[in-house]
Amino acid sequence: MKKVLIASTALVAATLVSAGAASASEKIKLNLGGYSKWWVVAAQQDSSFQSNHNTANIQGDYNNVDIKGDNEVYFGGSTTLDNGLKVGVDIQLEAGGHTDQSSDTIDESYVFIQGGFGKFIVGAKNNGTYLIHNTAPDAAGNWNEGGILTGGFSVAKPTNVQTITPLATGGNTTAIVTDGDAEGITYVSPTFYGFTAGASYKPNVKEDDRGTTNLSTATAVASDVYGAGVLYANTFGGVGVKVDAGFATYAVEGTGTGGIVVGGGLGSSDVDEYSTGAQLSYAGFTLGGSYRKVNADATLSELSGDAFDVGLQYASGPYAVSIAYFQSKVDGSKVIAGDDEIEFYQASGKYNLGAGVDALASVGYASFEDESGLVQTKNEGWVVMTGLSLAF
Repeated sequence: MKKVLIASTALVAATLVSAGAASASEKIKLNLGGYSKWWVVAAQQDSSFQSNHNTANIQGDYNNVDIKGDNEVYFGGSTTLDNGLKVGVDIQLEAGGHTDQSSDTIDESYVFIQGGFGKFIVGAKNNGTYLIHNTAPDAAGNWNEGGILTGGFSVAKPTNVQTITPLATGGNTTAIVTDGDAEGITYVSPTFYGFTAGASYKPNVKEDDRGTTNLSTATAVASDVYGAGVLYANTFGGVGVKVDAGFATYAVEGTGTGGIVVGGGLGSSDVDEYSTGAQLSYAGFTLGGSYRKVNADATLSELSGDAFDVGLQYASGPYAVSIAYFQSKVDGSKVIAGDDEIEFYQASGKYNLGAGVDALASVGYASFEDESGLVQTKNEGWVVMTGLSLAF
């Protein structure tokens, strides 16, 4: 994999050299785009979870009703050089709401070079396996790590319950998201006979950090993240078919879960991830599902686990409705046998009110359980939400 990425980097350099003598027809002009999405959310937590207090899991009272927002403004543009190469930039500004529970002002920021050879992306962007991954459909776009329920923004997850990606924000998804939007280089190939490939290299997952990275600090850091995947998409007699498969490998150094120290002279823990997803669509119906497997060596075995989702959506005219299910199981503490388990059930709907304006609704149930089975390490609850999405 490393040789492939070195060769890819050399290709980018050769491309830039060949483009040096060419001049753009005009200077890049940035265009505005983005979205504004706001939800009114009503949630009910488990009463025994809320009433329990201890040093490991400080619960207390949670809002039964809250307002959740997710807003981004896109600044993007491109130009085509005289030699036919397309060069562009994309910057995504977080614009309030912060349902990702992050203070990061810029979500993604990258430049790209595109031609007959495919597309190279340099900067802060999701990895190549993520870009081609299929999951269960959701009519309201309220699923995976960014969903109000699945992202952990309504029913609280107990501290001791591990997600499928404990080194990354969120993690309740079958996509490989360990590296998040960390800076790196990604390649997406042209499509040949329905096949598209994607590959990425991320030096480490310390996003938005121009300084050097100490890989033996108190916080676990994934470094040297290599990933690659392939997508097949085609239509046969009115039936749409999408199938993908991806793989990523990386080293983890620093302090891992459970206070286990790796790196710093003790060596690093190696982790491999696998993902696959598929969608079938016909006459307005879309059936989709996906699976993810995380394998860590013995040093950080509690990072190991798997997850899957499955869902069905129907869309006709301005309407769309869907149902979906997600489950993850992650190896628990080395002291206690068992798995940490998370489950989500969700039904969603969307109605298009006009160009770029959608009314949204979701109702769902979440269950979190630590392998110990203790009251303070379990929670469950229902959530009902309605929202409005504006795309511009």
